[in-house]
Amino acid sequence: MKKILLALIAIAMIFAITACSQDQYKSLGEAMGKMSGNIYGITANLKDVENATNKVDGAVAVDGDGKVTVKLEAETAASIVNSVVAVKNSDTKKEALKTSLSEPLLGKGATDASKAELKAQITAQATEKTIDTSDLAGDQKALAELVNAVLEDVEDSLSENPTKAELATVAVLATLADAVKTGDEAAYKEAGKAAVDALKITSEIGRVDIFANVSISNLFNMLSEKAISRDGEEAEEEIDLFGPLFESSVSEVTACITEDGKFTPQRYNKFVMECKALRASYEMIAKGYDIDVEAPLKGQAAVDSGLVIEDLGHYIISVVFSAVDTYTDKAVDFLKAFINGDEESAGYYEMLINADLDNLPDFSDDEFDMDDDFSESIIENMGGTLGDEDFSEVLKEIIRDENTTVGGRISNVLKTIGVILIDSEYEALLSQIEVTEENAPEKGSLKCFLYAF
Repeated sequence: MKKILLALIAIAMIFAITACSQDQYKSLGEAMGKMSGNIYGITANLKDVENATNKVDGAVAVDGDGKVTVKLEAETAASIVNSVVAVKNSDTKKEALKTSLSEPLLGKGATDASKAELKAQITAQATEKTIDTSDLAGDQKALAELVNAVLEDVEDSLSENPTKAELATVAVLATLADAVKTGDEAAYKEAGKAAVDALKITSEIGRVDIFANVSISNLFNMLSEKAISRDGEEAEEEIDLFGPLFESSVSEVTACITEDGKFTPQRYNKFVMECKALRASYEMIAKGYDIDVEAPLKGQAAVDSGLVIEDLGHYIISVVFSAVDTYTDKAVDFLKAFINGDEESAGYYEMLINADLDNLPDFSDDEFDMDDDFSESIIENMGGTLGDEDFSEVLKEIIRDENTTVGGRISNVLKTIGVILIDSEYEALLSQIEVTEENAPEKGSLKCFLYAF
């Protein structure tokens, strides 16, 4: 049973797997901005923050009768995104903008009717940006489907009194949709990079850095030494080994989907929408580069999008949450039960796979056999067939085969990971992964990750 669970967790993880100022005094002021004032009487210049906030506010109009109107045409959306991105190189400005954007779009005197109308208006703007995919193909269609999936989630993600950050995030989605419609790889890269930079400021996921306290080199060394079980060894050993490395990150993610320590469906929906948006942004960037996941990354075409290893962490989180949410509508039930301590309801294995949710077996039955009752459903929904072969071996082949549903999506994820690794100059670390299977791709390739399972 533990071997099966490890395999399922592996699937989830795979889906997963300072600009200088012209004025020296201005730079000094920003460096000391957290002190508000200092012995030199210099304060941080926050005009960029004020400009970005005003751009967001300018997209919302309230007339004398309290009627709310939201406009996010292409020019306005692009202007909002550009103004947010303008503060990315200053930690002081970023924090100030995050604080400013956390405020509601409507003031304290806003009525419930006005708030509801604002939500409806923002949702309508998102709906208008939905891309018609009937005449699209290839990468353009794939990206359109990604962006459409995020736009469809906007309504459920909005809080009762939408904040400026929420509107700014929808503006980011609008720019992604406009870029996809052009069908131009250069436009993909430009819009994707701007979206990534903006979402790191406007979204909850942008505040999570899973590698903040982790040495990437040490992590890869642990993998190369086979610290991760590859033959069904006890899961507890792996948890004990890797758990402490990401403990703070798990707490940060949990904080994004909870309020006062309790799971909140609306905050979860918001977080998932942001994850899908960030995933789409990274994958738009990757579409502009020709990365071969079956060849060693070292020496492949240079990437110039300014991505860093922190982006790998953001991408992994965005893939995991977007994939889990896509594959089952039980994710909310599971997380609510898990975080709130409802152990009896936390047995949703289908959280990880696209199972038959209407005909689930009784997991509490002592006679339940995962292999007989459930494995075939798992394999079929992933695009494979389970015969007399061992479940885990069939699972490996599905993951590695680009022609299966899961394999094709993983291949796209691996390409994006490759772009991030090359851009952040960590591609050489892949050569440290020890591959033992005879039919494994060349050592140092992204595909070798699949053989670790």
